Amino acid sequence: MLVSYQWLRDYVKIDVAQQEVAEALTMLGFEVEEIQDLGKRFDKFVVGEVLRREDHPDADKLSVCEVTTGEGESRTIICGAPNVDAGQKVVVALNGAVVPNGGFTIEKRKIRGVVSNGMICSVAELDFGEDADGIWVLPEEAPLGMPFASYIGAGDFVFDLSITPNRADSLSHIGIARELAARYEKKLQRPEVKIKEGGGAAADHITLDIRQSDDCPRYAGRVVKGVKVASSPDWLQNRLRAVGLRPRNNIVDITNYVLMECGHPLHAFDLNEIRGNKIIVRRAAEGAAFTTLDDKERSLDDRMLMICDGERPVAVAGVMGGQNSEIADSTTDVFIESAYFDPASVRRTARKLGISSDASYRFERGADVENVVYAVNRAAALMAEIAGGQVLEGIVDAYPRPLEQQAVRMRFARASMIAGVDIPAAEQRDYLQRLNFELVAEDADSITVRPPSYRVDIHQEIDLIEEVARMYNYDNVKPAGSSRLPLHRDAAPDELSVASLRVKLRGYLRGAGFNEIITPNQLDPASAAHFTDNPVKLANPLGEELSIMRPSLLPAFLRVIRHNQRFGTRDLRLFDIGRTFSRDDEADVFIRGIRERYELLFGICGAAESAHWDRQERQVDFYDIKGHVEAMVEALGLRKISFAALSERPVFLGVESQLIRHRKQIVGYVGNLAPDMAEAFDLESPLWLCSLDLEAFFQAPRKTGRYEAISAYPAVKRDLAFVLDTATAAAEVENVIRRQGGPTLQELGVFDVFTGAAIGEGKKSVAFSLLFNSPKRTLQDEEVDQRIAAIVGAVQKQFGGELR
Repeated sequence: MLVSYQWLRDYVKIDVAQQEVAEALTMLGFEVEEIQDLGKRFDKFVVGEVLRREDHPDADKLSVCEVTTGEGESRTIICGAPNVDAGQKVVVALNGAVVPNGGFTIEKRKIRGVVSNGMICSVAELDFGEDADGIWVLPEEAPLGMPFASYIGAGDFVFDLSITPNRADSLSHIGIARELAARYEKKLQRPEVKIKEGGGAAADHITLDIRQSDDCPRYAGRVVKGVKVASSPDWLQNRLRAVGLRPRNNIVDITNYVLMECGHPLHAFDLNEIRGNKIIVRRAAEGAAFTTLDDKERSLDDRMLMICDGERPVAVAGVMGGQNSEIADSTTDVFIESAYFDPASVRRTARKLGISSDASYRFERGADVENVVYAVNRAAALMAEIAGGQVLEGIVDAYPRPLEQQAVRMRFARASMIAGVDIPAAEQRDYLQRLNFELVAEDADSITVRPPSYRVDIHQEIDLIEEVARMYNYDNVKPAGSSRLPLHRDAAPDELSVASLRVKLRGYLRGAGFNEIITPNQLDPASAAHFTDNPVKLANPLGEELSIMRPSLLPAFLRVIRHNQRFGTRDLRLFDIGRTFSRDDEADVFIRGIRERYELLFGICGAAESAHWDRQERQVDFYDIKGHVEAMVEALGLRKISFAALSERPVFLGVESQLIRHRKQIVGYVGNLAPDMAEAFDLESPLWLCSLDLEAFFQAPRKTGRYEAISAYPAVKRDLAFVLDTATAAAEVENVIRRQGGPTLQELGVFDVFTGAAIGEGKKSVAFSLLFNSPKRTLQDEEVDQRIAAIVGAVQKQFGGELR
């Protein structure tokens, strides 16, 4: 945000060098990215007068102008603007001047045989607007020879500030002046508004009907009649230009001026275009079209808040006005809107429509609901003064459920501890009061205050502590030479916690030999049709091949596999992490009707082990991909993750597949790619996949890592082989063995699976290796035998298994 130093000093009387102000703002939490010297920017630009104009003898569209700047002889300047003429006051760039919009230096040069000494400038070339069709013609009273910087009042410095999203209160000159007033212990001088009302009641010309009070808690307005739309006075235009805004006309310029002054967005309607003399705040009709001020037709949905008159929409609430009620040269009566809109509603609408305006930027961060009336009164007073209008009596103001700031308690000792320096309680209280926090209660240990209405970012104790710390000045906090962390707990302290699961997940896969691929979120309709009949379609896609938001990571993943196989790389280990999109009209989601899932897809194909003199090459199989899943679960320290048979296979999986679940919730699948899918994507070898819904997967509880000493006592190893039905999952038998094995069962695994005539048709033999141990004593054979007997009995009872 651009902030004029001269403008700031209208509200806080400080006599400090701009560099010191920049340092103070930085310590207050507002990073100063640049300090612009406006006077230096227009060095060697002066006010001149065109004495004579003639056609160029060798160019149809060029003029040869004799120009004076008030001193010495006149100069010849070649000009290509169609509107240049004798008698005009103009902006002249002398030799050596650097043109702001373009950065080139003016030099004496010959143009089609005629020497030109300087340039007559347009608004666009001076970076004051977009009008590049002609030169900037100044008023006749512009002083000849005056430096252009002095003429526009540009002996000013402009701070380019980076305002954090939580500090909506500082998106204005008064907001920044308020901070400097607290810093330098000065009084804030907000302009006093005096309005001479007359001409009848405003309520007789406009009525309000707020139908969505949740999205619009407050809506107010004033009526100004008999205005004359014209150019703004120089001082107003210069103020707007200094902060990067292009002057338009006095009415629109006043609303922009008030926005930059006090931070509250306003909108001016042509009152005679408001049909039915009423304003209705309601939701848009689904699919309705509306043309905004930028001459673009927008498609609306039924979640967007609109400002309507008695017949039609006239503005997108908090975002942009409509072309059908804009201020025109013929406008005589104005309705000024000043409202408070819900930040989430404005943010959603602005993003959906692809609009980022000065108004939406502020509303979506949180405006000051108590600033509504001041802003509209300030604009009305300026319109009466500048545009000659009559402000009608009264203000229309709908505020059915007033919003109130909640009091917040802060402990003095806590603030000192967080800041890292001992700040006396009285000093802490003084800081908060200088920032206009209302004192509610105080005792020896704490203070309770109510934030001002414009501080929408203050909700809890830590917010107040931050205010105290920044007012104390971070430079006054000396770094400590050491720190203390609690190391006596079983789990690692928060200060030393491990990286997030997502980072660990990527780390495991990379360490296991996988390469990450990054694929686009969009794909073609034919690929999407494998997964859904109702895809999420883009309204304005770059092309048909990118017209669908992907319902699965798989199509793009398979194309990467195919591409690599065609170039001779067949042993592949790849993974992709990204979002998928599906229709869901019932879920509570950010974009209504569209559910986003964060998913992982990884796959392997080719050789598991390359050929060697002592072994044959082996191709990857189901147990390789499942082994990766198990190792990944172990590396992430997740519990309650298990595998189970599929009752219904997803379209992309073959027969050798299982589901992955956390307790009873399905979190993913593992298995082989379905043959018809492999054929559709023209793959050359079998592919084994794992697909996980990461948000559900990460809900699994995590193991608590802690140190355990290695047992000093001997272990007891036993092997058990059971004859089971072929449909019985070994994992289910493992679960039973673990439960019956008790705490001394330290290790358990399958070491052999056998099928054949000796076992019987429909049967299989599964052999388990068991290791028992105790960290406290030597186990006796009798107690291990008891555990073995319990295990055998439980397997026989639950699965009909027979001990071999």
